[in-house]
Amino acid sequence: MRRRYKLAGVLVGLLLIAVVGAVPSLCSESELLKSHYYLLLIGAMDVPLESLIQSAKERELAIIVLSDEQVASYRGSDLTDEGEEILLDADALLYVDKSRFLLRIKGADLDYVVRPAEVGYTLLLSPHRDLPQGDTLLAVLSELQQIGIVGGDIQMEWEGALPKETDKSPQPPDGVAIDSDLYALAMAEDWFATAASQGLSRVGLSVEVVAEKLPGAAIPEAFQDAVVSETEELVKLLVPIHLLVELARAETIDYVRPPYQPHPAAP
Repeated sequence: MRRRYKLAGVLVGLLLIAVVGAVPSLCSESELLKSHYYLLLIGAMDVPLESLIQSAKERELAIIVLSDEQVASYRGSDLTDEGEEILLDADALLYVDKSRFLLRIKGADLDYVVRPAEVGYTLLLSPHRDLPQGDTLLAVLSELQQIGIVGGDIQMEWEGALPKETDKSPQPPDGVAIDSDLYALAMAEDWFATAASQGLSRVGLSVEVVAEKLPGAAIPEAFQDAVVSETEELVKLLVPIHLLVELARAETIDYVRPPYQPHPAAP
C-alpha cells in the first residue's frame, strides 16, 4: 500500500491512500504492535550528506563517517577516538558509508531506523508498546523532516511486519539463492547486532560474502566495484547489506554465502 503524506513545517495529515499490487498492511488493526517491527519503503532521497552530517552534529548524535581513506567519528560536533563498538550503542546514531547512510533513533516508546534499500531507503519502526499506526508515522516523519532527510511530499509503501521474537529465521523467497544467515541479516531489525551475533564480517554497511557463479558466468556489472577477489567459479565480494538479495537473484549467480572460516586442526 502506498501512502503520500504532505508536510509543510508541521504535518497536515494524510492526503492519499492507494493500493499498489499486493503489498500487505503492517498489521490487521490500526496499531503498531510491540511484538513486531515494521518495514516501509520511502523511496529515493536526494539528501546532501554534508548537510545531513551537520544536522546530526547540531542534534548531538553519535556519528561515524566511513570513506575510502579513513573513518571519522563524532559525538555531536566533537571528534572522538571512541571505537565503533561503543558508538553503535548510542541512542541516536548516524552512520555514513560513502554515498549511503543509516540513521537510528531509540526512544522510550519507539525505535526507528532509516537505512538503504534496493531502491531508495527503508523506514523501520520498532515499538516498545502498542502504538497508534497513523499518529506514530506522522510523528516520525515530522522528526525526519526536521533532521533534513525527507521533504514536504513523501510516498511510502508498506513492506510488512516481522516478529521480534521467533525461533525461525525468515526464509528467502523463491528465486533468491542465498544462505539463510545472510537473508536473516538483510531482513534484521539491527544489522550491526545481527552481523556480530552470526560471526559475519561487516565493514560499514556492507558484509563480506562469496558468490558461487554458474559455469561460464560472470558477476553482474552492478557488483563489479564490490569484488575483492575472483576465480573461475567463485567471487569474494564486500556487498552492501541492502543489496544481498539483489545479488542472489542475479541469473549468473548460483548461490551467495558467507566465506568459509578455517577451523584449527584437532590436536
